Amino acid sequence: MAVTYRSISSNPQFDGSVPTSPANHGPTTLKRSSSPNGGESLARPATITAHRVRRAGPRIAALAVSDSAEVLSQEQVLARLGLNGDEFATGIFERCGVERRHLDLSEDFLARTLQGRAAQIEEGLLRHSIRAVDALEVDPRTIGTVLSSSLYSLGCPTLAHRLVEHYDMDPSTDKYHVTGVGCAGGVPLMRLAGQALREHPDKQALVVAAESMSGILARAAPEDPKAKVVGSAIFGDGCAAALLSNDSLARGPIILASQVHQIGETLGAVSLEFAEQDGYLHLARDLPDLAGAGLLEVVERFLRRNDLERSAIDHWVVHPGGRRIIEHVQAALELSHDDVELSWDALAEHGNVGTPSILYILKDTIERRRPAPGERGLMVTIGPGITVGMMLLGW
Repeated sequence: MAVTYRSISSNPQFDGSVPTSPANHGPTTLKRSSSPNGGESLARPATITAHRVRRAGPRIAALAVSDSAEVLSQEQVLARLGLNGDEFATGIFERCGVERRHLDLSEDFLARTLQGRAAQIEEGLLRHSIRAVDALEVDPRTIGTVLSSSLYSLGCPTLAHRLVEHYDMDPSTDKYHVTGVGCAGGVPLMRLAGQALREHPDKQALVVAAESMSGILARAAPEDPKAKVVGSAIFGDGCAAALLSNDSLARGPIILASQVHQIGETLGAVSLEFAEQDGYLHLARDLPDLAGAGLLEVVERFLRRNDLERSAIDHWVVHPGGRRIIEHVQAALELSHDDVELSWDALAEHGNVGTPSILYILKDTIERRRPAPGERGLMVTIGPGITVGMMLLGW
């Protein structure tokens, strides 16, 4: 299958020092250049005036995504899943905020059992992962740890093992594959990568999040629960790769702090439901309410621990989990439409792509908002558990 992919290298990170004199270097001009793999990079001159002091931490040195060429409208998905004419399904598909998604819903694919799709899915995830990693333009010899993740795993060897083999990395390269974390996975993956960098300070850490949500979509049946229809309306395929580095010359936002928070007694709010011939991702109707109820307190407590208030955040990187997820996060944190505009755009263009979703928003934030030196961002993810992930970023 043909694929398209985009890459972006973000601004050089300011060095965090406070100028000894009130020098003013004037406006900063962005430079645009083409990379050998066809991706486009944005670079910001390193001559800046630092207005805020940062703490040391790993940098997200590069970030890229890979999408399949197959794009389906909501109307096409309804037809392929046998939901045309279903009043409930049509209403959900129209109101969920998704306009199109990257999905593999061919006749041959849908005719297979979930297990029968396994080999094709694993190869597809590897192919997209390679595309995304290639776009990072990283020397594999510099990588000390590979972290891969997907909502669920169909077998072994894992995606991390396959990547180490493909790039002929050092046999001693640490490799881990994380499953079941889903939409909340972006923050813990970055946390684990940062911990790996402390173990291997002279190496870089590679994070790859890949999802084939097509793999759990199936044609409608008369006895289907409504929850299956909801999941069918919003999820899409996607892949993202990120490179973390301790290199002081590395470009990209610095990870200042991170935390995950699991909400008690909510384990059933998000779950994978499997049968012999079918499966779907179950989302409880009250998931957005449960996630949003205590979100303000959780976020403000996290920010206070870092001596910040919400007003100190310049860029909100919010998980595009669905229309009601974005609405509840926006309301709970008292955000403006502009604060969550990129999340709405990603939901419309890709749907919820699970684990890599938040990296799509971060990439768009860097590319479209072009954060200035000294600005801060906050990643907010919501996924199974229910788990809220928060990551404080500095430019």
